[in-house]
Amino acid sequence: MPLKMADVANLFVRLRRAQARAAAQHIDSTSGDWPLTHAALADDVAMSPRKVPLVQEDTFVCKDGVDVAKLLRLARAALYEEAQVIGANVLVDEQICLHRNDPRMFTVHIRYSASASRSQKRDPQQPIALDCARSIPGLMTILDRLEQ
Repeated sequence: MPLKMADVANLFVRLRRAQARAAAQHIDSTSGDWPLTHAALADDVAMSPRKVPLVQEDTFVCKDGVDVAKLLRLARAALYEEAQVIGANVLVDEQICLHRNDPRMFTVHIRYSASASRSQKRDPQQPIALDCARSIPGLMTILDRLEQ
């Protein structure tokens, strides 16, 4: 059965609609252009001036939804453990870069950078700028976690 001109045109229309839907699923989030510090630690005069920069890059493969807050907590917890190994007890100058794609199996790339330091105050144990990151509704199941 040969292809007709109308069939080819319909194919292009469907392809364009599918591309538009797929592009809508690519979501980028960031905490901003500059590193942020939690308000509880921002005015700490007893904080050590020595800061060690740390970076945690994770790729999560999720199904049925994305809970960004949980994924950021996981990435920050790994970064905080690394800071404790070198003798630091707080994370300051935090910055988050987040990219999600694929409408069925969500691939979430997180780049969490911060500086490890010492302070007399406790670390808040919360990622910064959670209000900037948008979740995808649904019951999230983490299928895989790749740490770089």
